[in-house]
Order: sequence, then C-alpha cells, then structure tokens
Amino acid sequence: MVNIKPAQSWYEASLLPEERKQRGHFSTPPLLVERILDACGYSASSDLSALRVLDPACGSGNFLVGAARRMIAAGLHRQLAPEIILTQIQRNLWGLDPDPVACFLAEMEVQGAIAEMCATSVTPLHIHQADGLSLPWRQSSNVDLFLANPPYLATKNIDLHSYRSTWQRGQTDSYLLFLELALHVVRPGGWLALVVPDALLARINATRERQQLLAFTTVHHLWHLAHLFAAHVGAVVIIAQKHPPACTHQVLWRRERWQQTLPLSDEQHVMQSQLQAQPQAQLRYLLGRRDNVQALITAIHTHYSNREHIKEQEERVFAPLRTLVSIQRGEELGKGSPYLRSGMPTDPQAAHLVVRGGSDVRPYSAPAGRYWIAHEHVIKPLTRYLAPKLLVVKSSAHLQATLDVRGHVALQTLYLLVPHVHVENAQEELYWLLALLNSRVLRDYVYLLYTAYKWVQPQIEQHVLESLPIPTFSTKSTGLWSERTAIIERAKSLFAACSIPIPVVELKQQNEKLFAEQERAIHSLYCSVLQAADKGVVPYD
Repeated sequence: MVNIKPAQSWYEASLLPEERKQRGHFSTPPLLVERILDACGYSASSDLSALRVLDPACGSGNFLVGAARRMIAAGLHRQLAPEIILTQIQRNLWGLDPDPVACFLAEMEVQGAIAEMCATSVTPLHIHQADGLSLPWRQSSNVDLFLANPPYLATKNIDLHSYRSTWQRGQTDSYLLFLELALHVVRPGGWLALVVPDALLARINATRERQQLLAFTTVHHLWHLAHLFAAHVGAVVIIAQKHPPACTHQVLWRRERWQQTLPLSDEQHVMQSQLQAQPQAQLRYLLGRRDNVQALITAIHTHYSNREHIKEQEERVFAPLRTLVSIQRGEELGKGSPYLRSGMPTDPQAAHLVVRGGSDVRPYSAPAGRYWIAHEHVIKPLTRYLAPKLLVVKSSAHLQATLDVRGHVALQTLYLLVPHVHVENAQEELYWLLALLNSRVLRDYVYLLYTAYKWVQPQIEQHVLESLPIPTFSTKSTGLWSERTAIIERAKSLFAACSIPIPVVELKQQNEKLFAEQERAIHSLYCSVLQAADKGVVPYD
C-alpha cells in the first residue's frame, strides 16, 4: 500500500457550516479511503488494469485519488510503461458530481497524484459535472468497484421528486438512491463501498434497500463510526461484493469512534442470514455478540417478532406494554421555557413541580423536580399528571424509569405511563413495570435492537416503548406468579431505599445486593416464560 499525505480540502473548509450541511458536502478522510480500498481487495499487488472504478458523487476526489494511486502503483509493479498506465487511468477511472468546482478540484488532485508518481501529465480525465442519479443507467452493469460518500440529504430538506420517474418510488433520502444505483450498475462479482448515515441500519424507509443489499450481495464489512464528519450524524461504511451470500457467511463489523491516528479495532462477526431474518432486514449487528443476556434477548426477539407463531399463544406469552398502560408525552416545552421557574413558588397551591428530563430521573429513585410551573401554563389535562405514573426518559440510548406518586408535571422529553382503567391492582402493576423497565434484560433489549444504531442523539421511539415484551400470566401459574410477586416487593424496597437523598454506606451496599437479586430474578423469569412457551406449556388460565 502506498503511503499518502491527506490532501487539504480548502474548498470544503471555505464553505459555511450551514451550506455544507445543506449540500451534504463532507469529504471522506483519505485514511478511511485507504482502508476501504484494502477491504475491497483493490491493492497495488493485484492486476487493476481492467477494473472500472466509479464514484458518482466524487466531491473533491478523495476516492478517485486513492484509486488512481493504486492503479499507478499496480502498473509500476508490473513494470508497465507510463503511457499504458495513463491509458488505463483514462479508461477505468470515472467520477461525477453536480458541483463544477468540486469536479475541477477532483481532476487537479488526480492529476497531481499522476505527476507525483509517474512524472508525467495526462489528458483530461473522465471526471464530469453531472448528477449521477439522473443518468440513464438502465443498460449499464459493468462497474467493478463502486465507491461513494453520497450527500446526506433527506426529503424534508430537499426536493427529490425529480428522481421518482427514474426510480419509480416514493419518498426517500438521497443516499438510498445511491445505494440502489450501486446495486444496479455493479457487475456480478464486483464490489461496492458506500459511506452513508447510520439511519440505514434500522430506519423503516431503508427497508427495501437493506433487503436488496442482503439478498443480492455478500456484505463483508460493516463499520459503524462516530465523529467521522463534522456533521451531527453517525456514519456507517458498507463494503459488499455483488453475489448472493453463502448460508454460513458472517459479516465483519466494527463499532467505534473514528480517530485518524489509531487503527480500527478488532472486528466481530454476525451471520448475514441473521440480519436477513429481521422483520425489516435491519442491520442489527450487535445480535451477533454473545453473553447470557444477549442470548436471552435474541431468543425473546425471535419468539416475539416471528408472526408465524400462533397469534393467540404469542400474545399470551408476552403482552406488549401498551396493553397495560397508556403512553403519552408531557408538556411541549423546552427546558429553557420562561414558564419554568426555580425556587419556591409564591402560591404553592397554584403551582406544580416539574420533571424536566433525564437529569431528573434515576432508576428506582423518586423524581427530583427542582422547577415548578404555574397552573395556568399547563396545557395538557392535569389528570395525566396527578395520577400515579411511571416516567421514562425519551432522549437516551438506555431505558431508565422511575415512579411518580407526587403528581409532577413532565416535559416532552419524558414518556408518561399510566395504567389502563381495566388493569387490576394498578399500584402493584406500576412497581412490576418499574422493575422490568430498569432491568438489564429490557435495557439491553432496547439498546441492541433499536437505539444502538444511531450514534448521535439516540432516542427511544414511542412505538418501541409500546411494543416492549412484558411477561403475562395468571395467579394459577403459582411458580411464575410467586416470582412476579417477589420482584414487585423488591421493587418497592429499592424505590423506598433509593429515594432517600443521602444513603449511608451500609444502605448503599444493601441496595446493590438487592438490585443484583432483582436482576437475576427478572432474567430467570424471562427464561422460564420462554421455556414454557417452547414446550407448549403456556402459564395462563
């Protein structure tokens, strides 16, 4: 591999941050380009003379420069004349971008690499000002290596309707169109490598592209990276070869914060067939990891989401959380709202304590409302706040819940869980759910299946919370029912102890022991329910 010095993109640096965001102009770091080319097997020790390379969103040319350097090094390794090497570059290196300045810079960068390594110049290259998504690609399927870091443009920010006639689909994001283009133009056996937002991993609107990717390509690498760009978005690098995967093929994945000076960490594995089996083909790579909790989560998810099970039995084994509680958001106010006041209200009878967000919510601890709001500024019905309820943090990668029995008003950053009127022993039910929502089983369930796939500002969506699997059984299931009762009693003890403002050391140690017992009991309970279901013994009336 040729050592290179990263090119300085003065053009990109000169753009205002808002303009860069609007245009999606964030170049791929040269070091990442090198690692991607390595992963695609595009190396100087190979014969690259006939391999056609396309970057349909080339920007200022980082991918093109990396590929050109390797073309040259491969030619020199085979002792080819400079004229032959230049002919190969002209024939096989293609770049497109709608920005004329970016195209000019890309060509100058490639020309500079050629002059540096071959001490010669070349006639104009195939780097063209063009919108790669608008070209008639129908008859083209001859690209050997497709490289792209397409603009991250959502339909909410830009009009993409002009592509509908070409791609015959509805609302989408621009990077998905580039992935679809890659699947179309890469020849059988060819490679594709894209740097795209991590929304690709799990967002519903990317279902079709994920299904095609997993069905028609062998995904070799999946790198989930934070801090790759200045934009507030996580990135994922997908590297795949265009042929259907073997049934035993494993995808190599990494998850880490990008650092220019450090090598990527060791890769881990997940079966591609396991990703294909997801309901919307989500790339839930973390399910490939194994410990006792993660194995349990995989089993719960497989049983709970497989709609081929008998529906009646499935719903009796696990009830969605929404069947037990109504889930609503609090006041549509920000933490800096002028309606929120600190200190003591002048008229306590006309004011309500406010829980503002995650900083005020700790598992098993009574909420710490340090602000208040006047009665007349509460917009939503007070009944949703005054009844005993659970509070769950929304803007978080991990579940954290507490019980509120003091009638706090909550902001929109929290979900309010109130038992349905038909639920018997509502107070007991709240402690039962408080224990489950703070357990490692459900915390990891949410993280591994949903929130881990968004590096920046992960959130627990309401539909995720509503669908959490809650074990449901009757009083006749004496063994499991007694476990449930013990879990509730421990939850009461933990809530009482953790709500003490300054616990003594002995009490803290006692709480930790109690919490460890609670974790073991909840893990065992979920295992018991699954075992009963698998044996066809369902613990219900």
